[in-house]
Amino acid sequence: MILHIETSTKICSVAISRNNELLDCIEDSSDQFIHGEALTVMIQEILRRNSLEITCLTAVSVAIGPGSYTGLRIGLATAKGLVYGLGVRFFGISSLESLTELALEKYPKASIAAAFDARRDEVFLRIQQDRTLLLTDQPVIISEDFNPPILPLVWVGDANAKLRSSLSDAHHVFADDIHPSAKGQVRIAFNRFSAGDFDDIEQIKPNYTKAFYNGKVNS
Repeated sequence: MILHIETSTKICSVAISRNNELLDCIEDSSDQFIHGEALTVMIQEILRRNSLEITCLTAVSVAIGPGSYTGLRIGLATAKGLVYGLGVRFFGISSLESLTELALEKYPKASIAAAFDARRDEVFLRIQQDRTLLLTDQPVIISEDFNPPILPLVWVGDANAKLRSSLSDAHHVFADDIHPSAKGQVRIAFNRFSAGDFDDIEQIKPNYTKAFYNGKVNS
């Protein structure tokens, strides 16, 4: 029984799975970051409506970035509290990997470009073909000269709106109906649990991908 937490963007999402099967998911989105107020309430609610006690959990997974500085800190702090309190296993999962997982469910034969808005002209980008990683999570400046490792690409993530003007040819398809969700962590966490591939809760840190900038541009 694994609890999954996704707070990388303005979407706040929690899910529960058992043996690689999604049991339930609760998520909400707001123009303001609601994670600090909503996350623990959502965890309590998903346990309540599935008639589960928190002691039923055997592991917790959480998105560790890239993404919002604020969201990642809140998600990881909450996960750490649960892991320390319950003494369960822990997984830190790439936010873009779990988003790619959701995209592959709908586009199983496509090459997926998962991208979050990284402010200015940059995006946090991951490119994956099936289970093969072609470009690891990193900040990339996207322009008309962008030369990806493979084409065509299906783009998912909150950077789609700003990418359309630069990537307007037929090799780039924008799937706006696929959003970050804790559901994307289910298969990844189960496979890692089965392989005994756990993370050290004391050592894990958010993957901000690039340096923190002071000022109002921070999310």
